[in-house]
Amino acid sequence: MAYELQAAKTKQRIKDEQMQIKVVERTQEILVQEQEIQRRVRELDSTVRRPAEAEKFRLEKLAEANKNRLIMESEAEAEAEILRGEAEAFAIEAKAKAEAEKMAKKADAWKEYKEAAMLDMMLESMPKVSILRTGALPREVDI
Repeated sequence: MAYELQAAKTKQRIKDEQMQIKVVERTQEILVQEQEIQRRVRELDSTVRRPAEAEKFRLEKLAEANKNRLIMESEAEAEAEILRGEAEAFAIEAKAKAEAEKMAKKADAWKEYKEAAMLDMMLESMPKVSILRTGALPREVDI
């Protein structure tokens, strides 16, 4: 019986050792799986996440550049419209001044013409008046 007890104890130790080996093997498998998970995460980062982040960054910069371009174009267009308006206002003002000056010169010319015409009429009628005053009426003069 001591032999059987010893054999049973030995079998029990063998079973305990086999269980211990299985536990160690399972622990090692878990470590290997965890390392594989970490390797896959790193691979995912390098193949998917980083390129996606780079593409996102590139697209954001393109969108920002496009937005800035549109803003600058709008500002330039607004400035051009303002300058066109100012140029048009300046042209209208210059035209109005020229027309006013033309009218003033025309008025001066008519005034001078009026004075000259009156003087001419007076000079033309003076011989007639002097003839009438003297009493000698030529036959051609009909008043």
